[in-house]
Amino acid sequence: MKSTGRLAIWNDCAQGQEELYERWYHSEHLSDRVTVKGFRAGRRHESLIGSPKFFTYYETESPSVLYSPEYIAQLDAPSKLTRQVMAGTFINVIRTVCFCAHQLGDARGGILVVARSASSNLELPLSKIGSVLFGELGVVRTEMWTRAVNQTPTTNTAREEEQLRGLDSVIESALVIHTTRETEADMVFQRLSDSGIESLDIGVYKLLNELHHQDLQ
Repeated sequence: MKSTGRLAIWNDCAQGQEELYERWYHSEHLSDRVTVKGFRAGRRHESLIGSPKFFTYYETESPSVLYSPEYIAQLDAPSKLTRQVMAGTFINVIRTVCFCAHQLGDARGGILVVARSASSNLELPLSKIGSVLFGELGVVRTEMWTRAVNQTPTTNTAREEEQLRGLDSVIESALVIHTTRETEADMVFQRLSDSGIESLDIGVYKLLNELHHQDLQ
């Protein structure tokens, strides 16, 4: 089965720049990304528990979309507003091109619990936890993301956007659990916290908005 891609991004917004940050996302950034051929959807979330404050991910037909010429052209020719946001508003960035290695369920929830790790070899234990939690009431979907071999830079030089904001951190894997309510998300958060798996950063994120490629047709 062909692996679908995920671009996983965690970030904070510089204090006092919230209005600019939201205007940028709503007026151009989300739609610019989702219009790229091969992008299926983008979803923005805000933290209820954990940091950074924001978690955004894009679903693509394959990881290769995230280093396609069309997408790289956007990264290397940022708009005036994007340049302004990248130069000090969009901070503490973790960004990784992933593939979805395993998925259970079709629905998407409004509250996500995300356990990410910069350590390798956690895909199997996280996948097992995801499979167990999928049977819980209110857990409608679980996804296991693994870092793709190729990342967007494709060369030793960062793309223009990353040069403006500074080098990003990366993850090796993430378990993304979709839940319907905060009470269920709290239960999942506690189960993950008590799992005994080291080197996990666990966050709970509420959906802010989403946009699908077909919405822009």
